[in-house]
Amino acid sequence: MRTPYRQALCGVMLFGLLALVACVSVRVEPLTGEVYPPNRSPKQVQWLESEPDSPHVNLARIIATSQSADEDELREKILARAASLGADAVVMGKSDVLESAGTGTAPQSTMGPAGGSSGGWWPFYYDRWSFAQGSVDETGLTEYLSGTPIRYLHDKQ
Repeated sequence: MRTPYRQALCGVMLFGLLALVACVSVRVEPLTGEVYPPNRSPKQVQWLESEPDSPHVNLARIIATSQSADEDELREKILARAASLGADAVVMGKSDVLESAGTGTAPQSTMGPAGGSSGGWWPFYYDRWSFAQGSVDETGLTEYLSGTPIRYLHDKQ
C-alpha cells in the first residue's frame, strides 16, 4: 500500500523527469532597438525557408538548442519567442547537430601512481584502500536551430 507521501514524491520525480526530457534553451540577440507589440499567437508567425522580397526589418537572431528535443520542438520555441517580439515571420537560419566530447579525468587512487598496488592505471586502479575509475569520455549531441524574426514594413498612407 502506498502512502500519500510516497505518491507525492513519485509525482514530483515524474514531473521533474518530464520537464528535463524536452528542455530547450533559447537565446535572443536583438538586431534593432525598435519595440513592437507582440502577436497573440505563435501560429500567426510564418516560418520561411528564405528571405522574402517584401520590405522588412530584422528584429533579432534567435538560437534554440537542446540535447533532447527535435527540430520541430526547436522551431516551435523560436516561433513563440518571435511572436513575443512582434514578428510577422521567421527566416530560417542554420540548422545543425553539434557533437561535443567531454573530457574525463584520469583514474586516481588514494595511494597515487607509485603506491605499490597490484593493479595498473587504466582503466582501473585497485588497491586495498581504494577502488577508483575515471570518468569516461562521453559524446553529447545537441540539436541547433536558428532563425531571424522579421516584421514587414507597411506603407503608411
